[in-house]
Amino acid sequence: MEVENHLNWTEGLINAIDYIETHLIDGEVLDQNTIAMQAYSSPDNFRKVFHLITGYTIGEYIRNRRLSLAGEELISSNRTVTDIALEYGYDTPESFTKAFTRFHGNSPTYVRNNKSGLHNFTRIVLRVTADGGSMLNYRIVKINNMCIAGYSRVFTSLDTAKNNILISKFTRECCSQSWDKLMEIKSTDEKPNNCLFGYRSNDFINIDKFNNEISCFNYTFGRMITKQEISGLNISDYSITSIPDGEWICFDCSDTTPAGQQSLWYKIYTEFLPFSHYNIAPDITLECSNVSLKKEQNYLLLQIRPDKV
Repeated sequence: MEVENHLNWTEGLINAIDYIETHLIDGEVLDQNTIAMQAYSSPDNFRKVFHLITGYTIGEYIRNRRLSLAGEELISSNRTVTDIALEYGYDTPESFTKAFTRFHGNSPTYVRNNKSGLHNFTRIVLRVTADGGSMLNYRIVKINNMCIAGYSRVFTSLDTAKNNILISKFTRECCSQSWDKLMEIKSTDEKPNNCLFGYRSNDFINIDKFNNEISCFNYTFGRMITKQEISGLNISDYSITSIPDGEWICFDCSDTTPAGQQSLWYKIYTEFLPFSHYNIAPDITLECSNVSLKKEQNYLLLQIRPDKV
């Protein structure tokens, strides 16, 4: 599904929440891939944006909304706990009671008997506002005929927060165990020689040992070289990943802490993209760290995708 204009990512989030709200009852299994389709997005990108904007994972939002509505139904109807549990997606009264008590702080029986003791979790309403007023330093750069030579690892797309930790651990391992090999990679362009790059590819599907489809992505960490310069490397020592040609938005990322990176992503999605004319590729990112400076400078690059008419 193509994004029709630069505001559709916001409209898509609203569509996705509308879809969730209309499928909360009747015990339906809400598939996150289907939810992401309502937002014109890949599943991993949607999970990231949803959590970034709302503060909740998709699973948390669905669970909280269902338990909130189930509490209302307990005190307003005579239906059995079993019927309500099934309607809101729980297989057994026991699993429903456990989740209900954890959320509301009281058991279904207590709530029904006392008509009290409920927590209300309301529907999230999204609005595009212009209340940012903060500075984002960025520039447009062109990347053509380049690739990353280094080391690669496959990560699943299910948990963005966990992936941030695992990717950080992976890059530290590369630097501590293979620094000399990384420094042997040289480009005729002086600028890439001063930098280390982390490239996140598009999502793809892997089949696990139980024949389940798992959404994954490849992350390559290393140095940037031209494709012609690959011949000068011992290919068996490195993983080579091509970078898509085109224009990229390059954001300064001076704060490399998890909180700083989270803040940058939040500003990009809430203050920059809604009011710019850029569409970005949903999953692809390129991270750059200039290691030649006394104070390390980091950048986040997002590939620009031409607007769809």
